[in-house]
Amino acid sequence: MREILAVKFAELSPSQIASWARCQASNESLESPYFHPDFTQCVATVRDDVEVAVIQQNGESVGFFPFQRRGRHAAMPVGGRLSDYQGLICRRDLSWNVKEVLSHCDLTSWSFDHVLACQTPWSEFHRVTDLSPQIELGNGFEAYCTGLRKSGVDELRQTKRKARKLAREVGLLRFEFRSLDSGLLDQLSTWKAEQYQRTQVTNVFAFPWTGALLHMLQTHQGEELSGILSVLYSGDRPVAMHMGMECHGLLHWWFPTYDPCLAKYSPGRILLIELLQAAESNGVHKVDLGRGVVGYKSRAMTGAVMVAEGTADLRPLARRLHESLRSTKQWIRESPISGAARVPGRLIHQLSEWWTFR
Repeated sequence: MREILAVKFAELSPSQIASWARCQASNESLESPYFHPDFTQCVATVRDDVEVAVIQQNGESVGFFPFQRRGRHAAMPVGGRLSDYQGLICRRDLSWNVKEVLSHCDLTSWSFDHVLACQTPWSEFHRVTDLSPQIELGNGFEAYCTGLRKSGVDELRQTKRKARKLAREVGLLRFEFRSLDSGLLDQLSTWKAEQYQRTQVTNVFAFPWTGALLHMLQTHQGEELSGILSVLYSGDRPVAMHMGMECHGLLHWWFPTYDPCLAKYSPGRILLIELLQAAESNGVHKVDLGRGVVGYKSRAMTGAVMVAEGTADLRPLARRLHESLRSTKQWIRESPISGAARVPGRLIHQLSEWWTFR
């Protein structure tokens, strides 16, 4: 006998949370920190719209679907756009379908942008798919470097040359794998906000809950999930930082940033190399670089996970309207009026982003 019930995270029992953690640990496709109950718990602490659908089978909790309710019948992943992996947490052998899960949560739609493509029940709702590059370090940093050299990638040589130049012209380099200095996290937020402004990307730190979440994760050192703020110094000066999460030996590359005044030295890439070199001694065997095979990610990656974007909508008419709207947007982008439509289109996008993060 199966039952699905949506509850607030705080209403989950300790045994249910333990079952959630076991489901994640038993399914290698769910290795990302975003699938661990601690991540949902942290988001639920700074937001009041987080719920979890629990799948009960023969009295046992065998599946968990965390979400943020948006209005009465719509939802998004926990953490919204901050979440780089999404989906249902369950054992590999559990059979489930989207309609069953959403309807028992009193939902008609769930919008996603990083759902695991290997979770086939979502596949009919995929709009686009993309790769989330990963760096495998199971055989150690030197083996990783050897693999890059054999593939003809000279990223390491160039980065090391810039590191020597930075040390010579600014100050000796020092890397701290894990920092609990909250002031440094504030500096990271400032640098990222400036970067978002330069690139005309929504400033996620303009929303108080996002900063509160990162500060909470910085000090969260659980048995299985930990927040990690890594810092690269040149002399006594922090020049690059990264805030991410580690779970079961996988570190997710989440918020990297650097001092824009030192951009010519590529301090962000130097920090990544330092982090990879320190990974093994800190229990990390894999680094996930996040969705998008672009720039340095394409040169550093050794593998990737497929993720998808779309909306699981149980209303056939609404699905057709969404498809029509997307087709219209694509036509406008490719038409002669695309320039004139860019400004209102940008405003609509900004409003959509605001709705996502608020």
